[in-house]
Amino acid sequence: ELLHATSNFSDANFLGSGSFGSVYKEILADGRTVAVKVLNLSFERASKSFDIECTILHQIRHQNLVKVIMSCSNEDFKAL
Repeated sequence: ELLHATSNFSDANFLGSGSFGSVYKEILADGRTVAVKVLNLSFERASKSFDIECTILHQIRHQNLVKVIMSCSNEDFKAL
């Protein structure tokens, strides 16, 4: 679903990048527009950072933080 909704992470849907990855605009099947953070796994600490970030963001609710809808994780791909 992520690849389809972001047009295979095309430049047209690229929003920005940070230390460990890039962020893309996605439109879900239900019409919601969301941001998808895709990790660059070539960084040594990226995988551990992703796991920590997922754990924390799934537990925290605050008006100034985005709500995590889902995360995807396997050996070759991680997205939040």
